[in-house]
Amino acid sequence: MLTTPSQQLGDLLLRICSSLQITQTQHNAAEDHYNAIGAWLADPGSGLYRFRPQIYSQGSFRLGTTVKPRKREEYDVDVVCELRADPRLFPNPVTLLDLIESLLRQHGDYATRLKRKNRCIRVLYARDFYLDILPGCPDPNGHDTCLVVPDRNGGCWKASNPKGYASWFETTSEKRMIKAALEPLPEFEYGVLKPPLAYAVQLLKRWRDVFYETQPEIAPISIVLTTLAGLHYGGETDVVAALTAVLDRIVQAIPPVGQRLIVLNPSNHKEDLSEKWHQNRIPI
Repeated sequence: MLTTPSQQLGDLLLRICSSLQITQTQHNAAEDHYNAIGAWLADPGSGLYRFRPQIYSQGSFRLGTTVKPRKREEYDVDVVCELRADPRLFPNPVTLLDLIESLLRQHGDYATRLKRKNRCIRVLYARDFYLDILPGCPDPNGHDTCLVVPDRNGGCWKASNPKGYASWFETTSEKRMIKAALEPLPEFEYGVLKPPLAYAVQLLKRWRDVFYETQPEIAPISIVLTTLAGLHYGGETDVVAALTAVLDRIVQAIPPVGQRLIVLNPSNHKEDLSEKWHQNRIPI
């Protein structure tokens, strides 16, 4: 029996998080499309095959922090297509984005579903979800799993580290990471107990969706919220304590007026996750 206000609040927050989960059907559909695209990009007949592409998920699906969209919005599945190639083979990094797009257009099912984004190629599945495919190459000047990814707007390479980031988050929340050659999406988690940090991230993301509903262009992106939560998580053992501590510490970290809160990728400090706040200084 729930006896204290804190226990009652914790129960309410867990119920909210449960309602934020995507359905089993949605997860299965995303998994099927993810596997199909991964197989197409890595096929021996593919123009990418000589670069030994490795396909794996990143973002909320990998971390277990996916939030069901509100209203008729779509949810996203973030996919990395890592090529075992020296990025200097592509003097113009946008060439790599063009290569991925060209290969997808050769497949009849994808040709009419594509949308060019700044750092990825988006595959749209009407009124359901979309797959964002981010190509990348190992960073010649980086370490371990660090990558460079193409930036269309800047016409340059940008630092990243999707695997390192996932490892950091999962270590922080004490959640095991799944590894493979063509890595599967993590198993469906509806109703499964998650680490408090994952719940805190889901709640922050839903707050963002509601608070910035009429101003989505200035809403903090998911990876920034996830990183802030992870950086300020102190190992609290329940969702109320975790969320309270994270929010308190974020507020304490906000710099004086006129300065922006800089949020770097914990697994690759060359990647400034909050770089867009140069243009907009209303992050939270």
